[in-house]
Amino acid sequence: MSYVVNNDLVQDELALAHPTMRFSAIIAGWLVATATAGLLYAAGLALGFASFDAWNAAGSAKGIGIGTAVWMIVTWVAALFMGGMFAAWFDGRNDDTSGALHGVTVWGLSLTTTALWLALGLGHAMAGHNEHMGGPGPDMHGGPAMTPAVSVLDANIAYALTGRERGGSAPIVGAILAGQDDIATALLAADTGTSQDAAAASLQKLTPQIDAARAESKMAADKAAHYLSLTLWIAFISGFLALLASAVGGWLGAGHIHRVYHLRKYPARRVV
Repeated sequence: MSYVVNNDLVQDELALAHPTMRFSAIIAGWLVATATAGLLYAAGLALGFASFDAWNAAGSAKGIGIGTAVWMIVTWVAALFMGGMFAAWFDGRNDDTSGALHGVTVWGLSLTTTALWLALGLGHAMAGHNEHMGGPGPDMHGGPAMTPAVSVLDANIAYALTGRERGGSAPIVGAILAGQDDIATALLAADTGTSQDAAAASLQKLTPQIDAARAESKMAADKAAHYLSLTLWIAFISGFLALLASAVGGWLGAGHIHRVYHLRKYPARRVV
């Protein structure tokens, strides 16, 4: 006995009996999401450079920072919505749940590849920085970051060591900023060949510069921590909204699959 059924119906029944993820559709959706994100990032860069005012650099930088955060969120949401919807369309099944799952998987693939890309980029940047700057520290001398007050303290100590404004003072400055006065005194005494008391007296004369450097370093560290926290919160909000957008995109894409394939001819299949 034989009968003819529609191929689309057979596929729907098989999908309901044993649902599967179509990774070709997921990769295609991820490519669409990546291309959309790249296009939006290019538009964001164009807007940022167009709005920059060289006569008001501080105001422009603040505006560009806020705009960058907003544009990052918009880019992730739009790109992952498109990626989830196209993944559901490429899957070709009128199944809302399957479409949402395909969209979420596109989000996971996008987030993973972005994290790997950032990790590799940061690792390469740090390796290049250490190679060109001559040390693991954040400045060219391998020591602490040179804010204005720290630079003054560094120059004073370097002059006491070598008679020049640069050279050999980074370990001592680092110990002072860390609050390790005994270690700083011992290092200064060893480098200058003087006694501990003489080294301590030399550092005592630099008390105003030391206090200013410590206060400025703490302010710089607090500012860096604030911006890092803000950046991480923006990344979290972007990723979370992108997750919702990818799921909604996949759900809508699967629910409107008939609009994509309404002109497609499905040949009849003979089932025995």
